Amino acid sequence: MKKILGIALLAAACTAQAQTSQLVQLVPYPYLPKDVNFSLGAVALYIPKYTGSNERRLAAYPMFDAQWKNGAFFSAVNGLGYNFSKNPSLQYGLRLSLEAARDESRSSKLRGLGDVNTALETGAFVNYNIDQNYSLASSIRYGSGVDHKGLQVSFGGRATTALNPQNRLSASLTANWANTAYMQSYFGVTPSQSAISGYAQYTPSSGISDIKLGATWHWNIDGNWSLVSGASVSRLSGDASKSPFIFQKTPVTIFSAATYRF
Repeated sequence: MKKILGIALLAAACTAQAQTSQLVQLVPYPYLPKDVNFSLGAVALYIPKYTGSNERRLAAYPMFDAQWKNGAFFSAVNGLGYNFSKNPSLQYGLRLSLEAARDESRSSKLRGLGDVNTALETGAFVNYNIDQNYSLASSIRYGSGVDHKGLQVSFGGRATTALNPQNRLSASLTANWANTAYMQSYFGVTPSQSAISGYAQYTPSSGISDIKLGATWHWNIDGNWSLVSGASVSRLSGDASKSPFIFQKTPVTIFSAATYRF
């Protein structure tokens, strides 16, 4: 267990302000060409300075992905985990994921709210591949927020279509539910924070925090190189959207990643 936690913390250090995906995205067992499948690259993103910000920033992070035929995986997208199923239609398992930090220094609009540090989350996932083009996914993650008691549950679906042997497009829809501890950490304002920041005190309740729609283009340049580009738009909802420091309820993320498969 210490070795596993050490690897996870190494991932956290390599992706300091990044975070793993809400949902696990794995290649089904029968389609893995090798016992160990590894890729390395980089991703550039154009993202809000924080969730709900109307200010934006450019960011770049290393990308890495390893998936073993025995079920283990370790990547910047999926985190560290294990898929217990060898069924190509069903994936389920456990993982450690990463929730990104929110630094007060990132925006003047966060002044007085303090930092929310990067958190290592424990969780589980279940995915169902209807066929090669359609899939459903779900995950649960615990350990984020100021007191590390934040709980998130995500459900989503993905549709993919191949344009030709080298190019394919996909669209996804994801809904995220969060408990009170998570909502308070990322959207709430305590009395002490209110006194410093000037924002009114705010105590959000648990509920659907956001719904996200995404589109991705995947180009297999050759047998090793690939380029993935896309965009997503989220709609903050419920008490998350009513926070006094939320200035953009429909944040947009644009990204492009290049990877080399070994």
